[in-house]
Amino acid sequence: MDATRLSSPADPVAGHLARFAAIHGAPVSPPEATWEVLRAAGMDRPGLAFAAWAEITVLGGLVGPIAVNSPDIGSLLDDLERFHPMFGREQILLARRPQAVSLSLRAPDGGPADPDTVEACFALLCRIVRSIAGDGAGPSRVALRRARPEDISDYDRAFAGPVAFGQPADVCVFTSESLHMPVPDADTVVRSMLRPYAERRIAHQRVPWATAVTDLLRDAPQPSLAAAARALAVSPRTLQTRLTQEGTSFAALADDLRRERALTLLSQPDLAVTAIAARLGFSTPSALTRAFRRWTGMAPSDYRREAGVF
Repeated sequence: MDATRLSSPADPVAGHLARFAAIHGAPVSPPEATWEVLRAAGMDRPGLAFAAWAEITVLGGLVGPIAVNSPDIGSLLDDLERFHPMFGREQILLARRPQAVSLSLRAPDGGPADPDTVEACFALLCRIVRSIAGDGAGPSRVALRRARPEDISDYDRAFAGPVAFGQPADVCVFTSESLHMPVPDADTVVRSMLRPYAERRIAHQRVPWATAVTDLLRDAPQPSLAAAARALAVSPRTLQTRLTQEGTSFAALADDLRRERALTLLSQPDLAVTAIAARLGFSTPSALTRAFRRWTGMAPSDYRREAGVF
């Protein structure tokens, strides 16, 4: 995810982490500083503690249901790699080999992720896959850059498998046997219904939200916030928040587009102001005139006269 455009405290993982910190009496901090704040508050392994506390909803409204309804663990990992920008800033990477898949985590700047973030991700992933596919579905090996602590009991509980410390990279390894383990209660119909919405969200996250909304508004004769939010697979409140972060609002974008359309229509001499007002969704021609004066400082008739439209 481009953190300068679409990452914010409203991201699902960041929101859950803030609530977790508040429960434990830690002050509100940026996500990257929360682990240190929690350690200062007396929590030895905040990443593991967060993973034990969090639920599948930490992945957000779309990714969680998609993940738990994957037909097997391999498909679940593929979906997490594909849709990770929807629930967190870090990047999930899968390295595929003939007999195994290795999952790793990258920070937004492309470097290694924070050790506590890695442990939270790996431990929560282990919880999820074991809860939906059984104990045998977990990773065959977990490698961590962190030095081996004196007491590793928290790691034994979190991963229930071999953990190697002091390694060159943080990696969670799943064998081909684990990848093919089915998810017994998966509803593939639900997954197939939700994935197109998730794909749409991913596509729109590659451009600023304002651009995505403007593109939608151009195709809608009488746009609404609810319709635009639905098309972008977010709630109206979330869409407004994203636009505010970009220094605009849905109303401002809609108003700009209305102005653009008004100027285009007024350049056509065969269109009466009454017809133009109706096309633009104004209740009366006088409402169009008031809006046009606000946009340009002149009435539609004066604009046409100056533009030579007769």
